[in-house]
This record gives sequence, structure tokens and C-alpha cells, in this order.
Amino acid sequence: MKNMPKLLSLFLASTLCVPVLAESPLDFRFPIDCSYTEAGYPVPLCGKPLTKYAVVQKQAGNHKTYPEHFIAGSEAIEADEMRITTIGSGNPPVRLGQASTSWLVELGNGDNFIFDIGGGTVPALWSLGVPLSTLDKVFVTHLHLDHFGGIFNLWDSMGWGRNTPLHVWGSSGHTPELGVAAFVENIEKSAAWHILSKTGIAAREGMQIKAHEFDYAKFTPEQPKQLVYAENDVYIYAFPVDHILQGAVGYRLEWNGLSMAFTGDSEPTTHEAEMAKGVDVFIHELFIDAPTFSEKNAMPIEVAKNIVHKHTSPEELGEIFSIAEPVLGVGTHFFTNEDTIDGAFAGLSKTYSGPVAIAQDLMVINVTKEQIVTRMARTDLLSWSEPAPESDDKPTYDPKPSEGVTLKWISETRIERSYN
Repeated sequence: MKNMPKLLSLFLASTLCVPVLAESPLDFRFPIDCSYTEAGYPVPLCGKPLTKYAVVQKQAGNHKTYPEHFIAGSEAIEADEMRITTIGSGNPPVRLGQASTSWLVELGNGDNFIFDIGGGTVPALWSLGVPLSTLDKVFVTHLHLDHFGGIFNLWDSMGWGRNTPLHVWGSSGHTPELGVAAFVENIEKSAAWHILSKTGIAAREGMQIKAHEFDYAKFTPEQPKQLVYAENDVYIYAFPVDHILQGAVGYRLEWNGLSMAFTGDSEPTTHEAEMAKGVDVFIHELFIDAPTFSEKNAMPIEVAKNIVHKHTSPEELGEIFSIAEPVLGVGTHFFTNEDTIDGAFAGLSKTYSGPVAIAQDLMVINVTKEQIVTRMARTDLLSWSEPAPESDDKPTYDPKPSEGVTLKWISETRIERSYN
């Protein structure tokens, strides 16, 4: 931003210092008053999506009209619709107005999928009014922590209202310890105290986390993708991308004639573009230039160049979109500031002329057979969990631990309870 102290004061005033905390999403105020950049894009955090293609018509017919903003918890998804929400659009470091990478895909058949779960993303996920018990499927593109660092918050919070394990899909690495199965096993090991302390208190199933690792070695020129999920007429394919080590992948989801692709991080390749060919929404990283990255993060230019060269520039992303030809291309993993977005859009336009958007946290994309509509969400900053769908499944509990509990001479000093 041109005036960061002013922005920070506006953000704090709008969310903390004056009585505007939302009693419902309808009361939510966006942190910034809307104005426009020199190129005509709305400034970030003002409640408007960063695009000039808020509505993209796919075919003629009756088109659903949506409110200006998605109101979390009060707008049902249609039976034949897909809704994609940016849970986190940023990088490390996690910023107050922009968390690391995560996306939620909700389908009209009731299925929900989380793609990556970076640091700082879980509060935004909870604010959307989706029952926690329905958020049990995570697909991981790679094991950089800005794409998986929120897993502890996700797993912990979901344990309160879910009687099923948290399921995590991801690739093997070039050695066993570098795959998603080992990563999940180490998460369980590091949470041993946490798990034992909640045994007999929280439901057994909700405290479990299970890895579904697919074999990266099976990707070949003859088999460039793998079907890694096929349930309830939903098909999710994984395909390899070029991001430093073996194990980095992208995903393509297909359901009901609708489709989306998400690639996490990558250096640009024609392969990933072909794997996303013709999807409704193609979500791909868009990285800032090295000089700006260096300046904004106070890092040596040599380090900035090393990082940037492992990612995708605006011009390169335009080339990817030109090959893939999505209905809507979305750039994410980008530092969205008033003084950065015009350059990104200008770079994209050099190599691509189709509809594009740059992601902000809580950007919502509704996809139907007729159109794609992009908006921003208004959510409750102090939201509670939504009730779980009715189910015949009853929680089960393991016996409480009998060893390693609080020392008796300490527990004997407990104050007698006179309340519930």
C-alpha cells in the first residue's frame, strides 16, 4: 500500500476499535472504503472482487441473479451448482488481511473439499457457516508449510463436532519420509500429548487423522494423471507439477458437467496447462516480481530472486491460461496491495485476453452450466459452529487415561465446583 500506517489504522478502526463486530454477516463492514487503481481495479479489502469479469456468461439461458455479496450461512447452494471460496490467497508471511493458501469447494450434492490448508486460514473457513462435520476431506498439493501449516488448527477444531476422521490426500515423495503419509504420521506423533489428554472427552473418531497417499512414481508420459478420488459422481485427478521436489501436484475436480483445477505452486509447464484444459475455473499461483518482493519483505534481492524463480510470473501465467483456455482464470498466492495489482493484470494481459481474477481471502465464485459469478463474502467475525447434518452415527469414546495424569498432590487442591 502507498500509506501502510493509514491502512493499518483504518483496518483496526473498522474491526476492533469501534463497535462494528458483526452480530451477523449482514453487519460486516469491509476494512477499506472502495476506490479504484489507475487501471480501474477496486482496491483490495473493500468488498469487491479483483476482476473486471465479475460475471462470465457460458451459455444462453436463464441466469441466476446473486446478491452483491455472499452472505455466509444464509445462501444455500443449488443442487447443480459449484461454489469455490478463497480461504487463503497469500504467502508466508501470513498477513492480517491475507492468510496463506487454502480453497474450499462446495458441491450441490452436499460434498465439500478443502484444497491446501495453509497457516492462518482456518478462522476464515469457520466463518463461512459450513458445518464442521462436513469438512473432513483435504487435498494437499505439496508439503510447504504455507500450504499445509493450518492442519493442526483444522484437525483440532473439527474434533469438537465431527464423528469421522479427518482425511488427507496427497502424493508420495521420492523417499518414504517425504510423502504425505509420513507427514500425517508425524503430525499424530507431535500431537501425542494433545490426543491422550482428550481421550475419553472428545469422540474417538473426531480425534483421528488418516492419510490417503497416491504413488508419485506412477506418473509417466503415458499416465500423466491419476484418479485419486471417485465417490458420489465426483472425480478428482492428480497430476505432477514442477515445484522443486518430486511430490508436488495439482488437482482437477469434475462433477455434474462442472470442473475446476488447482495447482498450488509451480514453475510454468505446458503439462499443467494441458491437465487443466477447458475447466470452468483454473486457480494457479501468480507471483510478484523479485524487486518488489525484496522491498516489501526487507529481504536481500538474491534471496528474492531464488524464491521468485521457483514460481510463476504474470506473463507466464497468461501463457498457461492461453493453453488451458479456462472459462475463468484465477491468480492466487499473490501479495494483493493497491500498488501491486495493476502490474499483475498488465503482465497477464500481455499473453492472455480471457477473463481473469486475482484472489483475495473470502472471494466466492459460483459456477453453473450457464455462468460464473465472482463476489466477496461477508462473514461473522465471531461465528459459532453450524449444526451438523442429522446422522445415525453416534460418537464413541475411549477410556480416559489411567497413567500420566495430573499428579495427585496437585489435583487434591482442586477448588470444589459449585457450577455446571
